[in-house]
Amino acid sequence: MANVNLTPDSSPTGEGSKHSASVPTGSPSLPAERGTGDEGLHPFRLLAKLVALFAAFNVLYFLAQPLNLLNHVTVYNLLVPGRERLPFSEYPAESYNLSIVNLDQMLASHQIARPKAPGEYRVVMVGDSAVWGYLLKPTETQAACLDRLGLVLPSGRRVRVYNLGYPKLTALKDVLILRRALDYQPDLILWPITLASLYPADQLQPSAFPMTTANYGQVRELVEHYHFNLPDWPIPAPTWQDQTFFGQRRDLANWLRYQLYGLAWMATGVDHATPYFVPPHPTVFAPGDENIYSPNIMHVATPKQITESDISLDIVKAGIGIAQAKNVPVLLINEPIYRSSTSDIRWNTYYPKWAYDTYRETLHRVAAREGWHYLDMWDAAPNDQFTDTDFHLTPAANCAYAEKLREPLLALATAPQS
Repeated sequence: MANVNLTPDSSPTGEGSKHSASVPTGSPSLPAERGTGDEGLHPFRLLAKLVALFAAFNVLYFLAQPLNLLNHVTVYNLLVPGRERLPFSEYPAESYNLSIVNLDQMLASHQIARPKAPGEYRVVMVGDSAVWGYLLKPTETQAACLDRLGLVLPSGRRVRVYNLGYPKLTALKDVLILRRALDYQPDLILWPITLASLYPADQLQPSAFPMTTANYGQVRELVEHYHFNLPDWPIPAPTWQDQTFFGQRRDLANWLRYQLYGLAWMATGVDHATPYFVPPHPTVFAPGDENIYSPNIMHVATPKQITESDISLDIVKAGIGIAQAKNVPVLLINEPIYRSSTSDIRWNTYYPKWAYDTYRETLHRVAAREGWHYLDMWDAAPNDQFTDTDFHLTPAANCAYAEKLREPLLALATAPQS
């Protein structure tokens, strides 16, 4: 057995600077410290692990599709008031708003998602930017003006009007919103349209209007069921990459931003920032110009004649039929336009007279044949009350126009429904 000899100056406590101990050579040695050089985790192996984890996360995300759930989750109508119109914005930071195109998220954030009040007669207004209220405050739109009329039916039910317009001239977009709005128990739908919202070649423009691609499954269902005349169908379906976290990262970020904007919306009531410069709509036209203004070429079967087959009245018919199947009547309205008093060949920038006049004749004839509730309001607003386009009205003109809708609305609301 080996011995350890302690000198007089040494101590088991380790005290004293002169203490020393002799360790026999047979004692086991201490393990060497691990090096810190090339024996660590290799960068390429770390990168490979990160890539594998990201791929696995995307696979799980693809299988779970959490965005479908998030589109139903919102702070609106819960922590902050519901929006008075659907989310659309060209200047998000200034308007505390975003352009959202998922129908579930759009409707969930709107005040129509609140429970229907007892005694409420719920009216939904769909349509284009004239209905949404471009350049207007939420309180200056046609729906807001109608709502402030305080209409009460003979039954005692209070008429409430909800603005579900969205800025784009496509009837297909209107049907998508109308169809989704039926989940919120409307009693009546007001549907303003115009010739420019019925061009078949303009219904499926993803560059100008992404709602059709964002809601591809619903569009495909409608097209396959009703066989719409759409020259651009089919459009590319979403790929599996589009349904991964990487493909939906922008949608996820927008969902979060939209919730955060709710606090500023609650504090200010602002949801639309007016552009710094808004040019007035043109009132002088090129001599001899009889062309239809459209992003795509407008084809007509008969020269200088708009017939039923030239425009998307099949989409209008489908929308009215979808609502009627739920016992919800639709009042179809030909909305007001600017009407030039100086041009012999054009009503405005959008329409030569031959096109618009024959469109009105065709729409009136088809509405009578199909038994639609139809109202032609094409000249219901004074020419000096249009702003930046041939459809947008001033706040005062919007409310004056809404007053003209009072009696037709009440007549349909109190008419016996078959």
